[in-house]
Parts: sequence; structure tokens; C-alpha cells
Amino acid sequence: MKKRKFTHLIPLLHLLHLIHLIPLIPLLLSGFSLSAQTDTLKVMQYNLLNYGNNTGYCNTTNNNINDKNACIRTILTAYYPDIFTVCEVGRSSNLPNDFVNNNLNINGVTYWKTSAGANSANSSLTNCIFYNSDKLTLTAHHMAQTYIRDVDVYDFKFKNDNSGNIVLTCVVAHLKAGDSSDDEQKRATMATNIMNYLENHYRECNVLIMGDFNLYNSSEPAYQTLTNQTVYQNSYFIDPVYPYGVGYWNNNSYYKNYHTQSTHGNNDSSCHSSGGMDDRFDFILMSENIYGGRDGIRYVNGTYNALGQDGQRFNKSINSPSNQAVSQEVANALFNNSDHLPVTMEISVTYNIGVNEYQDNNLSFDFFPNPTNDKINIRFYQDNIGKANILLINTLGQIVYSNDVFVNDNVSEHVITVENLPKGIYFLRITNTDGLIGTSKIIVE
Repeated sequence: MKKRKFTHLIPLLHLLHLIHLIPLIPLLLSGFSLSAQTDTLKVMQYNLLNYGNNTGYCNTTNNNINDKNACIRTILTAYYPDIFTVCEVGRSSNLPNDFVNNNLNINGVTYWKTSAGANSANSSLTNCIFYNSDKLTLTAHHMAQTYIRDVDVYDFKFKNDNSGNIVLTCVVAHLKAGDSSDDEQKRATMATNIMNYLENHYRECNVLIMGDFNLYNSSEPAYQTLTNQTVYQNSYFIDPVYPYGVGYWNNNSYYKNYHTQSTHGNNDSSCHSSGGMDDRFDFILMSENIYGGRDGIRYVNGTYNALGQDGQRFNKSINSPSNQAVSQEVANALFNNSDHLPVTMEISVTYNIGVNEYQDNNLSFDFFPNPTNDKINIRFYQDNIGKANILLINTLGQIVYSNDVFVNDNVSEHVITVENLPKGIYFLRITNTDGLIGTSKIIVE
């Protein structure tokens, strides 16, 4: 089976939710099938910092679990996920259910569930997953590897999927911490173990891998292993912030929008790491299947985010000066609960509830840069030779650009010149002979 290239596509219903533009609705809805239902799920990954684990330096005084629960409940008001994966939970088997009861199934909510804990590596810290059981059914829990710490693998099906064929796998990993060459090599070993497992068991599947990877730059062997398209061509991962958030992010202000650690600027806690925001340790990466939306699940373009990261935190605390991304209450909770920020993203799930109109629609596309001031580069890929129609539409619903392009049996590229267009928001709409492929928002500045 030929591998499709990266795609970058905002699902139609998500776009309509964002723009609320009545004049565009008839145009954008053309070609959309009533035989499919789309839902959007929110995903969050968070290092809880020794939750329920007394290390001596993190203890019941400076890392009290009741205080942490209050912070977590506040943080969840800013982003309430459907899938919530966490690292650094103590080894007590009671902690996952206690977490559900204290932080999730509260105020009349009853749908949150968790998986039975596991600790094959016999570590003092474990991973956990919490999920919305109104939308998801957990079907399996495996271990990808147990070197240093367990790497957990969770398989889900969707309650609204009548076919039962759409499966999402979440891999939760906490790689070895430390900046020595030995620590780097141990992270690489863990990553290799993970990828060998996935290549053997989850080839070309809908997989998210998330966790605290403790990576100082994208050249580290662990990162290169996770994203290696040559060695792991059936299971490699894609970084949602590629290329802008990928590079030497350690103590580099260029990557200030992507840093997730540390929330503390000063040495004011023996438990929390200090020094301010200057590392990108926390990740959610996606398989090519999800990036391309090939099997019912697609990444919602532009939704990846470090919660509370407003780009003004380099070597500073998350709550001082005033945070522009979240409320002061949430910023204080992020500061007090952990020295990491949660990372979040959205995925759209298209359930087959009738005839799957787009089953044979293999066209996918990527576009860049966005925002732009002179041109839009569109990269197409499809398995069969054919044509694609490109429309650029302004916010009044007027077509400002239209062209039919030929797409060959490989990667094809097309350039739209926009330097003479008024600044503002436009919508890139792509169709082929099978119908609507997708609509994405473009900003011309």
C-alpha cells in the first residue's frame, strides 16, 4: 500500500463552527454527505509532578495532593478534555480512581472512567488515562515496553461508530529525564522499543503518542526515532507544530511559543524545577493516518497548544507577569500544581452511519505558509491521476480565485499569488471528482 504524504486539513464542520459566516454556509456545505456524522474530541496530556508520590523533596507540605486536586479542577475549567493522559502518578493502585472521583466525576458529571493501573517496570511513577465513556469504550490496555518505566498503550472504539471499525490508540510515555549523554541514550532506547512494538502491532493505525519526553532538541535520537519515516514507514509520528516548533528549543527564545517547562521562574520550591519556561518536554505526536485523516480520525489543524503559553514566558514564571492566554486563577493553578504545562489538541472523528461517500476519495493536501503576504503553496497527493478544483473565497462568500489543476500519481504542487488581495481572512476550498475534500482558513496579512 502506497503511503500518503502529510496533509493539513480543517474538517468542514469545525470550520463552520469557527467562522459563523452565514453567506458561506450554502457554498461550504455542497458535497457534504448526510451519511456521515462528525464529532470533535479534545485531548490533553499533563505531567502532574509526583501526584500522590512522596519523594522527600516533593512531600505533603509542598506538593500536597488535596492542594493539587484543587489546582487540577481549576485548570480543567480552561480546557475540559475527552481524553486526559497524565504522567508522574504515584504507584498506589487507588490513585487513578481517586483522581476520577475528586477531579472529574464531580458536580453531577458521571461519565469519566479510567483504566486499571499497571506498573510492570516497578517504578515509583506511573502513567494514567482518563476518558469520556459517553464517547469512548476502552477495549484494551497493553505495554509497549517496560525499560525504566512502563509505556502504556490504550485502544479505544467510539460509541457513535455503528460500524465499529474506527479505532484510536493512545500511547503514554514518560521518557528518562536528565541532560547527560547516558540519559539521552536511555531515552533513545525507550523510543526504539516503542517504535519496534508499534511497527509490529499497529502498522498504519490511528495512533497518538503523548507524554513527558524530556527532550532538549529535535536532533536527539529519541525524537528522530519517533519521527523516522524510513525505518518505521508504517508507524512513524508527525509533530503537529512542524516545522515552526521543531529544532533546538532548549533555552532558546525562538521557541518561546512551544515551551512547556518550567512554570517557576525562581527557586521558590524544592519540589518544582525552576528557571522559567525554556524547554519543550511535553508532546502529543500523531501517526500519519491521523494527520491525513485516512481512517476516520483527523487532526484538527491549528489546535495543538501548550495551555497557558502566551509566548511571553521565556525564562519567566507562568503566572507573573499576568498571563494573556488564561485567567490569573488558571495561571496560578498551573504554577502551583506542576512545573510542566499541559499540551492539548483536537481530533475530528467521522462516523460511518450509512454509505461512506468519501471512502474512495484519496486526494489530500497541505498548504503553507499561513499567515501569508505573497503566496500560498499547495501540495497535493493522491493515489490516482486526476483533477482538483481550487477556490479561494473571501468572507463575503465571493470567489476571488478559481482554478482546475492536474494532480499526478505523486506529490503535485501549485502556487496561488495573493499579494494583490486585500488583507484579511479567506477560505481555501478543494474539491475533486468525488466531491468536497476540505476547507481551510487562510490569513493574508
